Amino acid sequence: MSDSKPMEIALDPNFKDVPAPFDPKKELREGDPFIFVSYSHHNKAQVYPVLDYLHNEKKFHIWYDPAMECGVQDFRDELRRKIESCTAVLLFVSKESMSSIYCGMEIIVAQENQKPFYIVRLDKTEYPPAFEILLGKIHAIDGTNPQAAGRDLKDVLPPETMERLIYEGNVLTSCEHYGATIEIGKEASFIGDSAFHGNLTLENISFPETIRAIGKESFRGCTNLTEILIPYATERIGESAFRDCTSLKKLVVQNQCIKIGERAFENCSTLEDVQLPEGLTEIYGGVFNSCRGLKHITLPKMLTVLGESAFSDCSSLTDIDIPASVTKIDDLVFNGCTKLTTITLHEGLKKIGKGAFKNCSVLEEVEIPASVSLINDAVFRGCKALFSIKVSPKNKHYKSELTCLEGSRSHVLFNKNKSILLAYPGAVVEQDYTVPDSVVTISDWAFCEARNLSKVIIPDSVQSIGEGAFCNCTNLLRVSIPDSVTQIDDCAFRGCSGLKEIHIPSSVVEFGWGVFDGCDEQLKVYCEMGSAIDTYCKGNRINTVYLDKVEA
Repeated sequence: MSDSKPMEIALDPNFKDVPAPFDPKKELREGDPFIFVSYSHHNKAQVYPVLDYLHNEKKFHIWYDPAMECGVQDFRDELRRKIESCTAVLLFVSKESMSSIYCGMEIIVAQENQKPFYIVRLDKTEYPPAFEILLGKIHAIDGTNPQAAGRDLKDVLPPETMERLIYEGNVLTSCEHYGATIEIGKEASFIGDSAFHGNLTLENISFPETIRAIGKESFRGCTNLTEILIPYATERIGESAFRDCTSLKKLVVQNQCIKIGERAFENCSTLEDVQLPEGLTEIYGGVFNSCRGLKHITLPKMLTVLGESAFSDCSSLTDIDIPASVTKIDDLVFNGCTKLTTITLHEGLKKIGKGAFKNCSVLEEVEIPASVSLINDAVFRGCKALFSIKVSPKNKHYKSELTCLEGSRSHVLFNKNKSILLAYPGAVVEQDYTVPDSVVTISDWAFCEARNLSKVIIPDSVQSIGEGAFCNCTNLLRVSIPDSVTQIDDCAFRGCSGLKEIHIPSSVVEFGWGVFDGCDEQLKVYCEMGSAIDTYCKGNRINTVYLDKVEA
């Protein structure tokens, strides 16, 4: 871009030797929306400063014919093609232009192609009768002062004809254009933070091989962007860079060592085709969170870590094969993947984070390899269709055990010495279950969504009942808590709508909030007068029956 200032206006309108402010053939790329300029070359001393201002100061895309009219015998095909492909026509009205056969032809072609006119008056010349109906009602801008005319024009000319890209050195800092297609120049090495944020008409963008980094939120909210190819040279994609690009369907990333920031493609809700490089080692938190159109993805063979919520709420994802290179599945990675039926875990995996498969509501069976050494709480919370969690017999930290029903294929998940019951599959068909007498802790959300369970026997080895441990066990009728238990955590029996009675001893001194939220209003809590549970029930308007009265 030229940094030149608008030139001084020559007072003689017939002055010929005014150099063209820029070469339109070099400035415009194919497909650029542009303004076609219709003018008399006798007026170029007045016209060129206006074009110079619009081009250099306001970055409009402009095409004009710098050749002289003298000696030209016919209306050139190039001019016709330019008018047919332009966005609008900028007409400079003067005595000379209104008497020019060439300007007349340009006006006619523009009219035939229904191009909008923008008019600048260089003098008080009236329109010829043939053009009065077409041009007479269009507001005209005073062109006697080029900068004033330029300032007036920049507020009315089609915004899509403005220069798209603004650079500071090799950094593309912003886009002042609303065109559908953009090709970034090779002079750019970096795309700045929020450079295209909220551009609602951008549909296609081409990155040169020179781009090394894409800044955070640089394309966030470009809701019509449909496809992205990240070139080999790009080493980093910033956080939320393409977040909320809700029309994005295809993503191809080529650099083997690229770092993709958190939530980079979050809520790209129509994204279907994702091609990641085999050398990618980490998928950070929330990168594909809420990509609801994603049905399948092949994870890179070198991947080691799946970050928190990386594929959370990918509600169309049907299957996933975790590569053997992955050592860590972080918290909530597949939370809310409501169509996920199959997940394959391989030897080499060491950690499964909290709620990693939470609300995978059609997942039926999981096999945990021998290498897993840490499984956090609530891993399978809300997995309503899950009937078996099977652990490799070679695992040194966890084990699974068949339920009591003869011929059952359902496995319950424990730590190795069975002191912690981590997860009871929600789709187990048995109505009764006896917790093994080795169990000390019933983990958070352990029995959550076990809707067939009507009776559970808790042994006196158990000391604590975790958060949401029996949440939404809607057929659970009666529960007796042994006097070994000292703590019942938040929401432990929330949503147990069929629960009629529960016996809680005075040994329980710690209660979380909402322990009985959503239970039957007629629920009766059997307890001792003055005990901690008695106080809790009075404070929450829950029916109590005192044990001494029952015994009497």
